[in-house]
Amino acid sequence: MTSGEAAKAFTPAEPFRMVVEEGKIREFARATASPCAEHLASENPVTPLTFLASHRLWMIDDRHSGWHGIHRDFRYLLHGQEEFTFHGPLPVSGTVLTVRQSIERQYEKRGRRGGTMVFTDLVTRFWTESGNEGPPLVEERSVLISTEPPAAGAPAGTSEPARAPVEAVEAVEVVQVVAAPGELVFDTVQPALTITDFVKYQGASGDFNPIHHDTAFAQSSGKPGPFAVGMLAAAVAANQLTAVAGDVPVHRYRVRWSEIAWPGDALRYQGVRTGATSYRIDVTRPDGRNHLTAWADTTG
Repeated sequence: MTSGEAAKAFTPAEPFRMVVEEGKIREFARATASPCAEHLASENPVTPLTFLASHRLWMIDDRHSGWHGIHRDFRYLLHGQEEFTFHGPLPVSGTVLTVRQSIERQYEKRGRRGGTMVFTDLVTRFWTESGNEGPPLVEERSVLISTEPPAAGAPAGTSEPARAPVEAVEAVEVVQVVAAPGELVFDTVQPALTITDFVKYQGASGDFNPIHHDTAFAQSSGKPGPFAVGMLAAAVAANQLTAVAGDVPVHRYRVRWSEIAWPGDALRYQGVRTGATSYRIDVTRPDGRNHLTAWADTTG
């Protein structure tokens, strides 16, 4: 058991039905700047690699959330890591999925800058018509970090706690991949981020945390203003990988965040082939600081 981990059992949420709809696929693809024709096809579009992060749109109420009965303050909730593992082909429009979410563990750790961070490992599993028995088609694992409010007397609206997610990933013993020199497979710079981009992604994914679009709410957390949804750049990176990998299925896609991305940042996406079936993607801000790193393993 990890130091500070609470010996607590969590009850899985009730399963719910998710019908993959072609209009939602295209909306998600547009919100994440997908260059892939299969995501925008007029018939049976294929879901983008991170599309299933939108599952919360199909939840009826709190009983379908792994968080049911657990308080969380969205002003101080950070996304440390995300991982998708695929055990079959990506769903196409019309696919009916059974989805069930659960918290596997929750524990505390002292941050390097002081204060207590609470880590939550949230797992969402997706099955096809077989229901929620047997191996899932897709498994999504999220590491969420709840941090403490800024110290009393700290000036509001000025902080940028850029390194907290990195501390979080180290704390849960995620091994950072060190890639050997390899082939650069894409190197692009996207247009400067806007709050409109954040809102489009929030609508497409169902992540409605107001910290990404509401200035007053963001400043109440100690931030200077709204900032990018972490999964936005993760989805853009995944789409660029799909455009390069073509028809080769991805088995695992993992992301960890290092720095917040802000309105006005024109993010640079660099994808490197690190092995016969593996890739690393670095997403950097205009100042050269890393926003996120993603790793992908394909099946061939």
